[in-house]
Amino acid sequence: MRWLVAVLVGCGIVLHGLPQQQGGQVQFGRVKINYTTLVSVRRLKDELITIEVRGRRDVPVRLESPDQYLTLHCASLKATLAPNERNQLVVRDAEATGEVSFRYDRSKPLSRLDGVARRAVFDAQRQILTLEGDVSLDGEDEFYRMRWRNNARITLYLEEEAQRVEAQSQEREGKPIGEMILEPKERKP
Repeated sequence: MRWLVAVLVGCGIVLHGLPQQQGGQVQFGRVKINYTTLVSVRRLKDELITIEVRGRRDVPVRLESPDQYLTLHCASLKATLAPNERNQLVVRDAEATGEVSFRYDRSKPLSRLDGVARRAVFDAQRQILTLEGDVSLDGEDEFYRMRWRNNARITLYLEEEAQRVEAQSQEREGKPIGEMILEPKERKP
């Protein structure tokens, strides 16, 4: 009888350690999340949904939220989705880690922002995207191309009428090495 209990407990431990699902896609409204491993998904009160997923190096997690102009690729993602004013589920907050790349693409004021970092934190309520760890960022609008390189942290303020970028440089031997390059686009007559 003891061996049966030991086997059942052992099986329970092994099964408990397995991911709930291998590979797939979940969709909440227009928000799509592709993943390799689904760690957890929970529906909370007030229509909140929390989800945690992981990817692999060759198949990263992909989050697409077109209503928020946001696409993320990463190794792991923790996100909370909540209804917006039109009662559609959107990303309320998200934390992406491990070789993060992102695109924020809307018509104005900046046409597009593309970046890479080791970690990204998105807060939709405050309209802030924070990138940390060896951050590079490219942006453009109708007049300029902008590039930020060698930064430890970049904070993007994504307000509707204006966007602001704050960059904290990486340091080498106590000296800042971060840079911002601003290039005018050629104007067509």
